[in-house]
Amino acid sequence: MKRPEPDIAHTGARPAAGLETPVREAPADQAAAPHATEHRVADQPAAEHVPSALPLPPTAARWLVLAAVLVCSACGLVYELALVSLAGTLGPDPVAETSIVLSVMVFAMGIGALAAKPFGDRPAEAFAVVECVLAAVGGTSVTAVYAAAHYLDLYRVGMLAVCVATGILVGAEIPLLMTLVQRIRRQDAGHAVADLFAADYVGALGGGLLFPFLLLPALGEVGTVAVVGAVNALVGTCVVLWLFRADLGGRARSRMCLLVASVLVVIAVVAAFGPTPPTATREGDRPTCSSACRTGA
Repeated sequence: MKRPEPDIAHTGARPAAGLETPVREAPADQAAAPHATEHRVADQPAAEHVPSALPLPPTAARWLVLAAVLVCSACGLVYELALVSLAGTLGPDPVAETSIVLSVMVFAMGIGALAAKPFGDRPAEAFAVVECVLAAVGGTSVTAVYAAAHYLDLYRVGMLAVCVATGILVGAEIPLLMTLVQRIRRQDAGHAVADLFAADYVGALGGGLLFPFLLLPALGEVGTVAVVGAVNALVGTCVVLWLFRADLGGRARSRMCLLVASVLVVIAVVAAFGPTPPTATREGDRPTCSSACRTGA
């Protein structure tokens, strides 16, 4: 009968020559540890992209962006005031027309703020495109509304369409600018919002004072929105092309240059050859009384 081999593990004897000692496997939790670590590293969100190089120190770059906010805000308010002025001339009731223009534009600004959310991963290019389109819409807004009212008898449709488009584009500015400011230098969200809205409101004050006292008397409604539209397109695009050029490729820069050049040409052609509404003045000239006026008006 064959004698059973001794159990080496129990006897404690060393294995004989030529016999291989079985390798004890590591516990499952230890063996999976490196893989779990790899998964945890892979699951971590990637670091937020920051422009690789800025031509200015972060503080100066932030001030430049805030200056652009101020200018763009002034331009947006000028578009709004020009539409209000035109509505008071073309509409039957100036008070009702002013209320409609303001309320529709503010409502559209909320839509624009929501519509800008998907473009937060490329805010520089998106902001430049928004400013160019806003300049094209705002810079031709007076002529477009007057043409719709005078030639097509569609004053209400034309006015509402322009107000909605302008409001959406103005509302998309702040979310994109917030992302740009945070990419320059991360700061508390409340402080960033305060800085942006302070610049926005100061710009609105400037635009509100320039429109009746300087721009409208000197350039008229069509000339005012045309000049403001050109400034809007140039400021919004130049800030992005210079300050955030590290975020843009060669094709993106070429597209932006072509877009701003096209917008300037469109604004100039419409201002030069488009129909011109009756001149509005700061003094508020009223039409002569007709048979429809009340007695004693």
